[in-house]
Amino acid sequence: MSTTPPPPSTKKITTLIISYLLFVLAAVTAISGVFIMTDIGQILGINKHVVVSYFKNSSAILLTSAFSLLIALLLYSRHKKLNRNWTISIVVIWGLCIITSKYLTPYLLFKDQQDSAEYISIQDASGYMDDEERVLVVDYNGTQRAYPPEKIWQAHIFGGNFGGEDVIFTYCVMTNLGSPYVNENNMQMKVLAQTNNNLLIWDTKSDEIIQQITQQCEFSKKRMNPVPVMEMTWRGFKKLYPNGTVLYNTWNTPIEKIVSLLFSTEETWYGDKWMFKTANFDDKRLPSKEHIIGIRDDKSNKQLALTKDYIIKNGVLNIQIGDRHVALSYFPEYETIVGFDRVVDNEVKTITEIEVDGKTEEFGQLDKIFLYNSVLWAVWAHYYPESDILQ
Repeated sequence: MSTTPPPPSTKKITTLIISYLLFVLAAVTAISGVFIMTDIGQILGINKHVVVSYFKNSSAILLTSAFSLLIALLLYSRHKKLNRNWTISIVVIWGLCIITSKYLTPYLLFKDQQDSAEYISIQDASGYMDDEERVLVVDYNGTQRAYPPEKIWQAHIFGGNFGGEDVIFTYCVMTNLGSPYVNENNMQMKVLAQTNNNLLIWDTKSDEIIQQITQQCEFSKKRMNPVPVMEMTWRGFKKLYPNGTVLYNTWNTPIEKIVSLLFSTEETWYGDKWMFKTANFDDKRLPSKEHIIGIRDDKSNKQLALTKDYIIKNGVLNIQIGDRHVALSYFPEYETIVGFDRVVDNEVKTITEIEVDGKTEEFGQLDKIFLYNSVLWAVWAHYYPESDILQ
């Protein structure tokens, strides 16, 4: 004669419910990082503040997740036997989620070359570069280096010695923006994530996050001071800097090959479609992928965008943006636009003739300024919606 097993006690039911809830908490905290800290977040339109907040609290979130999983397994095992394969699967999946959220973007997909960047001479680059190829150029401290966007967009971050000073070059392919910084504070930069089609850069030394296009630190709120960047063709670079070097990246790593199959720079920079529709495309004053020249004045909170055609057809431009007075000039022999500070000895000067290195007969040497060179209009307009335009 069979006997009916006794019903589970209230305590047992409560323990199982708590273990299930803890399993859910462990899963949510682990999986959320995958969605927030990878390009999935761009697809879903995750807000930058969510990314920054998650990063700021990531240690607490990780501990909460790990503790929840451990307690859930212990509580569950008190009343039900744990299946070995089931337990291993849960732990492995949880671990993969944590590793993906913390390490995938900065350490695998967009592994930086801050300490491993290689540069070669113009002579050695004869089979590596085409004359029409676009390069972003840094001329600093007596050293000139070219960074070809087609060959740098996967790693995003490159280091280099410029006359005894360490300079870190950052590049965002979605914004088409190069921003180099003198590494005065021993920064170790990595790509943390991207939001609204622009990089969030992580300094692993200080745990600071920098929004590349605004150059503002998220926690300290200080502004980074970038080194000037010029855009020109490889042909123009060879004429202007015959002793210069170019970043050498062979595109032969498995990650680079996979990303190249999935991603088109031509479509990103010039096509009609956007891979991530997270910028504000409502500002129709210019085509969304117009390559503009951008200038900022932080004191007055003024910004100005200029089309390249406007600069080319107007010769030397003397412009005021807020409290800043700058001169812009196109140099056809080098196929480049360069910006200069036109305040000399505390007086604003009107510049009529200037050489590409900033020399003038009337006022001596002018300092180059940082220009947002060939930034895509829609991304600029998203971050600087009040920007004026000259076109």
